[in-house]
Amino acid sequence: MDTKMVMMMAPGGTRDMCRLVLDEGADAVYVGVVGWSRRGAEHELSDDDIRHVIDDASARGREVRIVVNTLPSSTEIPMFVERIAQYAGWGAKGFMISDVGCMRLVRDLLPEVAVHTSVGCGVTNFEDVRFLRDNGATHVVLPYRMTVKEIAEIKQKTGVGIEVFLFKTPSGGKICPGKCMMSSYFSYRRWLDETGKDHFYGSASRGGDCLRVCQTEWDFGPDDSFIRHGMTIKTNPALWLDELPAYLAAGVDCLKVPGRDRSDLLVRDIVRFYRRVLDVIQESDRPDLSGFRDELLVFHQRWKVERGIRDNRLIGEAEREARRVERAQVSAKNFEVVI
Repeated sequence: MDTKMVMMMAPGGTRDMCRLVLDEGADAVYVGVVGWSRRGAEHELSDDDIRHVIDDASARGREVRIVVNTLPSSTEIPMFVERIAQYAGWGAKGFMISDVGCMRLVRDLLPEVAVHTSVGCGVTNFEDVRFLRDNGATHVVLPYRMTVKEIAEIKQKTGVGIEVFLFKTPSGGKICPGKCMMSSYFSYRRWLDETGKDHFYGSASRGGDCLRVCQTEWDFGPDDSFIRHGMTIKTNPALWLDELPAYLAAGVDCLKVPGRDRSDLLVRDIVRFYRRVLDVIQESDRPDLSGFRDELLVFHQRWKVERGIRDNRLIGEAEREARRVERAQVSAKNFEVVI
């Protein structure tokens, strides 16, 4: 199977992570801009870091994609344009964007760069993909619930570059990636940084952290008789293996390794693993991937442990924020009573 045209795009949550994934054979690395991507600041890079990563990747003949997938306000558009032009001038080869207006803007200003849609676009069918293509997208990332048959149909009907995550949701889930605003309902604060960029704590779409409230246990039941099911609204994804040849045969152009918020070493090892898997697939029309399954189980466990640490931290932040808001409301009510 020919996988030479398939791009493996790896995360760069830190400068060290960027270096490591390029060492292990990633064709491109994607990095988030502080305040402009759907991750917390600890997993985004400063402009100095981004320029260093672009220089390093370019020297190796690799590429960098810049994640600017928040939803800018009208007052932020000039800042957005300035940032995009700066990174392109440094050698960035593409951008990952959620906002359709900004997508078209980048296509008009920089027709030579790749425009990847972000999961924030919330694609559900081939008409969505066609719409995004017509508005400037060169690559559309698909939700990890889509089947091989759906992917093949989208590729055939749109001709756009198809990007998929290297993970899947084992048992579905109730939240569509990119269309969830739950976190911002639980916690919503804003502030301006020194550049004038507006930040919104609790809203990933506006540059803040998603607090993963869907990962807590929820009560479901009829009327007022709630029954404890011990169920989370969104099931966490898992890395996949045996599906890979079929996905590539369906026309996938870009494989996206998740993990900007994971440890550098875990992401390094995952990229090394998938580079080897792709090499095996490339060598045969009927590749045998069974020898990788035990190793993948180890990654599943490492991923689960780090995911749990992250989710517990974010859920804890949401709970502390809820208590803070409750105390503020009580104080305000007591103040009104005194008056």
